[in-house]
Amino acid sequence: MKRISRAFLGAILVLGCDAPIPDADREVARRDSAGVMIVEIPGSIWADAPRWTTSTQPSVEIGAVEGSPEYLFSRIRGVVELSDGRFVVADGGSSSLRWYDQSGHFLYQRGGSGEGPGEFGWLGTLMRIGGDTLVITDSRLRRITEFGPEGELARIVQIEGITVPGTAHRLPDGGFVVGSGGFSSTQLTGEEDGLYRTSEPLVRIGGGLESPDTVGMFPGPEIYFTERSFGYHPFSRGFDYAVRGELLFVAAAEGFVVDAYSADGQLVRSIRAPDVDLKLTPEMIETYELSVRQAATEMDEDRAEATLQSLKDMYYPETRPAYSRLLVSDEALWLEEHQTGLPEGQKRWAIFGHDGEYRGTAVLPSSFRLQDVRGDHLLGSWTDELGVEYARIYRLLPAER
Repeated sequence: MKRISRAFLGAILVLGCDAPIPDADREVARRDSAGVMIVEIPGSIWADAPRWTTSTQPSVEIGAVEGSPEYLFSRIRGVVELSDGRFVVADGGSSSLRWYDQSGHFLYQRGGSGEGPGEFGWLGTLMRIGGDTLVITDSRLRRITEFGPEGELARIVQIEGITVPGTAHRLPDGGFVVGSGGFSSTQLTGEEDGLYRTSEPLVRIGGGLESPDTVGMFPGPEIYFTERSFGYHPFSRGFDYAVRGELLFVAAAEGFVVDAYSADGQLVRSIRAPDVDLKLTPEMIETYELSVRQAATEMDEDRAEATLQSLKDMYYPETRPAYSRLLVSDEALWLEEHQTGLPEGQKRWAIFGHDGEYRGTAVLPSSFRLQDVRGDHLLGSWTDELGVEYARIYRLLPAER
């Protein structure tokens, strides 16, 4: 049975669909450094009482444990809201985009597995661009596909200059910025156990360019390397990027810093929170290892043995990442607190204006993965205790003080 609900929205909310999130009551230091605006937010922002939260129940939920396939999801790659209130969900399992009305009832779908126009070899992250254009990267077929709001195929752009293409973000000139969506073992050159970061390019393609143009080289995902294995570390620093208007935002988790670049790669703004405590404590390591041991009790013998061995081989850095993900909406920058080693509970996000103004923190449900923000609507995927995925939309509300 599919589960669909819509809460009564008669009350006038502090945050309307087009209302900006007001700035928090905190002094922000600004200074110009060789033409780069440095914006510093003092104090430990994760220690702030949350300014925002969500509705207890989602205003819309789309999904089912079993039943009609259009309500069954596997690897949700994006949930967005169109300007008329319809929703589009990207389902990685079926390589399809599915349209739903304002109440969550299925309308139609596009895409599917294949190599033809509008089909996908590997469905990437769904992005919503101004004017309700939908953009999806296909890392296997190395191309970007655009759909119009009704599901009509708009254009296909081939990706060059990136080994494993990541998410594509469109520039105002119709071109795209694309970074790496993975790494190769050949990039690891360390001879000792430890953590390594390779340099990864961000490139511009399309928009009248005859060939890819490298915007810059940036720290890629942080990888652990041991004699037995290599891969992503539980406390690895990641790399995110996003475009809004003329600005390219880059978040490499080198401290609590987000940098903003012009399309030609010039650094124009740096948003920083230098007082955030990033020390990796023994308690965080203990919490992480306990969670791994508990998970191993539900595995088969061989897998459990390999998992527990990985704990013995684990290398821990001195600091933890400043954040785990960057999400850029039309109005704000959202940075998710790195969760590894923290007690289970609600997820915290720090919210900033595009100009760097700090607006406060928000707490979101622990099993909810935020994927888009439109006004006061938070859109993403939610996974239940059985591992079943749903598309959910929450309302962003002021937290009780």
